[in-house]
Amino acid sequence: MMSLMILKKLRIKRIEQLSMKNKEAIIILGGGLANDHGQWRTTGFDEGESFGAMGDRLRVEAAYILYKKNPELLIISSGSQGQYKNIPDVPTLAEVIKRELMDLGVPERLISKEDQSANTLQQLQALKTVINEKNLTNLFIISNQYHLPRLRAMIEKDDYLQSMLKKEEIKLISAEEVLIDHNPVKWQEFISKAYQSKAMKNRIIMEKKGVQQIKDGTYKLE
Repeated sequence: MMSLMILKKLRIKRIEQLSMKNKEAIIILGGGLANDHGQWRTTGFDEGESFGAMGDRLRVEAAYILYKKNPELLIISSGSQGQYKNIPDVPTLAEVIKRELMDLGVPERLISKEDQSANTLQQLQALKTVINEKNLTNLFIISNQYHLPRLRAMIEKDDYLQSMLKKEEIKLISAEEVLIDHNPVKWQEFISKAYQSKAMKNRIIMEKKGVQQIKDGTYKLE
């Protein structure tokens, strides 16, 4: 039986070989925002909200790495203002992610925005519209490792998305895995230390509770 590490490397290698002819795309799920002297950006591992650390900047970094390995890959940034909607002049998560990708060097023509969804469940529902509009046949949903179990649990409750997941037309990609695979010297220790922090441990506890609530049918969005 193949080791888990080999399977992970094969999954990442599959993304490197994507072709736009097959209508394939990466969807980056937006997480949180931080404000640096009036400039909104995605968050680091030392930032988050009441449920703990987020580190969703890693999703942008990982998407850029995958883009560099396949410069024609379509990238979809997802997320509205979410919990920041009542703050004046706050951009959508989709817009912030798009700007950060462009700052790294991704051409604007390769980036599409889904800027109506306010949380993970809404992002998945919006994704179904994106699939049909763009006639996508293979999707790679990129998020943080801690988020993937809850994401999978939500997908498994949706007949349409679950069917695509079973047929491997949807694949869940860990930003942390992509980064470590690309540059272990830079990312391995950094990510390992971040996952030992109190804020991240709190996040993981909340994510596990969310997974159980989804399975129990008691999950509620804030």
